[in-house]
Amino acid sequence: MKSIISVFQNKFLPALAKFGNLKYMVVLRDGMIITIPFTIFGSIFMIVVNLPFTWWADFIKPISGYLNAAVTVTFGILALIVAMGISYQSAKANKLDTMTGTVIPTVAFLLAMLNNKLTIDPADLGSGGIFTAIVICIISSEIIRFCVARNWTIELPDSVPPAVAKSFSSLIPGSIALFLVWLVRVVLHVNINSVIQFIFSPLVVGLDSIWGIELAIFLVLALWVVGVHGTNVIGSIYTPVFLSFLTANINAVAKGHAPVHIAADGFLNFGLTIGGTGAILGLVLCMFTAKSKRYKAMRNLGFMPSVFNISEPIMFGLPVVLNPTLMVPFIVTPMVLEFITYYLMKFGVIGMIVAQVPWTTPTVISGFLMTGGDWRASLWQLIELIVSVAAYYPFFKVLDRQEIKVEQAEEAKKENAATDDSIATDTSVKGA
Repeated sequence: MKSIISVFQNKFLPALAKFGNLKYMVVLRDGMIITIPFTIFGSIFMIVVNLPFTWWADFIKPISGYLNAAVTVTFGILALIVAMGISYQSAKANKLDTMTGTVIPTVAFLLAMLNNKLTIDPADLGSGGIFTAIVICIISSEIIRFCVARNWTIELPDSVPPAVAKSFSSLIPGSIALFLVWLVRVVLHVNINSVIQFIFSPLVVGLDSIWGIELAIFLVLALWVVGVHGTNVIGSIYTPVFLSFLTANINAVAKGHAPVHIAADGFLNFGLTIGGTGAILGLVLCMFTAKSKRYKAMRNLGFMPSVFNISEPIMFGLPVVLNPTLMVPFIVTPMVLEFITYYLMKFGVIGMIVAQVPWTTPTVISGFLMTGGDWRASLWQLIELIVSVAAYYPFFKVLDRQEIKVEQAEEAKKENAATDDSIATDTSVKGA
């Protein structure tokens, strides 16, 4: 058993950490961030339109179409927004001019999304095109980098205005990137979007199941245990999938249908990120029973950040990282809570995710908002918080007792030192 754990910690987890720091994993993580203000904006309107009160539905009905327009625009072009974000971050990573490095891959994505009539259908620019946006923009950026590295560019005299010079310098690299996409989509009649969706379908299907979700959660937590930011590493993989699920849910609700995906973006707020990764708010609340000075101080330091889902002060200050005593509750508690949440949503006990909220939204409030106003979701988050406190409590008391012994030993050492100093002083006085 020890050998298995050793292999996992020393080989598997470091490999995952290196994978998360690869250039295009960082690009993927940072490029998806651009979607947040748009999805939150659209989610606000979604929540307003779909509050679960009959009187409100009757009141809002005459203007519901106007309000849903904000939802349609933000989530209806989500793939285009992703394309711009990925293109911009790719240009920065490849040290390209950010203006042309953003525009050219974005246009290449639109070219790849042409339908069989060789026109752009706005309906294809939503969640169904997210993976195509990621792949085409990354490939296009690499083509541009390849050309620029070999000086396949047009150089103009220094007297030419910089903006004009940059446009001409990108002419050949940009034309090659666009030509290749045009050749595949228009001349060879390959439906690029369908092909890419087929390639990513195992990932999508896996993360749409409880076991795929549990595996992702386990890897996030296991990486954190050894000091690696697991959310950044594994989140780069699951974020595009969960975001596409959220978009599908919102589009379904906007059309009057039921949401279709349980693991939509925000699902991990029901267990994994209560107060921060690892349901850490439960551990912080345990500190209110602390007897040791150290953990009382850590409670004061970490409570307010944890309320807003910021776990780093506790992760590295307590610490949770590389702490074998807390390893079991840190990993097991969120996995159990998310497992139960999945089936509560599946059987309709609580609502599915139909809106996105800022990640700093406190627990209980976030559940209500993400599910479009389902009070049962808030109640369940409150129950989860209580469960997490109960799960962490016995492990925390072990740490607290150990720390009390350390503090008592230090106090005794200081008292002995003070006594020795006093005796030495008395001796020297008598000797004088």
